[in-house]
Amino acid sequence: MGKPIKERLTYSTEITLDAQIPPPAEKPSRRIVLPGDEVAVSEEYESGEGTYERDGKIYATAPGILNLDDTTKIARVRLFNPPAQLKVGDIVYATVSDIRSSMATAQVVVLHGVERQLSGDTEAAIHISNVSSEYTEEFRQVFRLGDIIRAQVIQAQPSLQLTTAGPTLGVVKALCSECRGPLVKKGAELYCERCEHSEQRKMTTDYGDLMLDSPAKQLSIAFSGDRRERRGEGRGEDRGYRGGDRGDRGDRRGGRGRGPPRRGGYDHRGGGGRGRPPRRDDRRR
Repeated sequence: MGKPIKERLTYSTEITLDAQIPPPAEKPSRRIVLPGDEVAVSEEYESGEGTYERDGKIYATAPGILNLDDTTKIARVRLFNPPAQLKVGDIVYATVSDIRSSMATAQVVVLHGVERQLSGDTEAAIHISNVSSEYTEEFRQVFRLGDIIRAQVIQAQPSLQLTTAGPTLGVVKALCSECRGPLVKKGAELYCERCEHSEQRKMTTDYGDLMLDSPAKQLSIAFSGDRRERRGEGRGEDRGYRGGDRGDRGDRRGGRGRGPPRRGGYDHRGGGGRGRPPRRDDRRR
């Protein structure tokens, strides 16, 4: 038979007391967190990306992986599905929100082929020179308020700028300006079946049958350098050179590429013809 129950209880108690009790487990510095989870205290860490501070404690703003950096003392949460950051060359879909004489504004709503949300400023500008490869006299010929367009990013910083100068770029969905009915493609124009009104737009080649599953490279256009530099800033530099300071105009009276004026050159105030001084007879008159 085994030991009596009293002896067994005494033996078990002695072993329990003599055993070393482990300290409470600390929370790991890298773990999965959910929105609202407490991740740190403000006395030890600062609130970083994916976190916020309230009442001396730091909480997670979105589901992700916690990273407590002991070097910088910053608490961050790396999101499972981080927002997409727009860059030059991206294909986006935007809604035209404002139209002026030479500039249109559009709100970017989604990045082609990406289901993630967008980060940063989503308000983009489209200069009239970047609307089409052909000459555009006014925006009403190509866009209307509320049109959904497919565009390509040509500048991401410091401001977002787009272009629709390509066969696969332009309006992908539009409503009738008279009755707000959907417009369908009919030849080179858009036609409203409700009120039988026709309108013009700068349409994409796949209007009405969008190539949503196509890769972005198939929808983008190739452009070398900065379009703004070729179409805007370059012309500004030319205008500055032609106008110049008034003090420099005297150096260019001989004409472009002719050098300084010749001695005894043409005088606007006197007679005598070009290349010789006026005669004394002319002066007496």
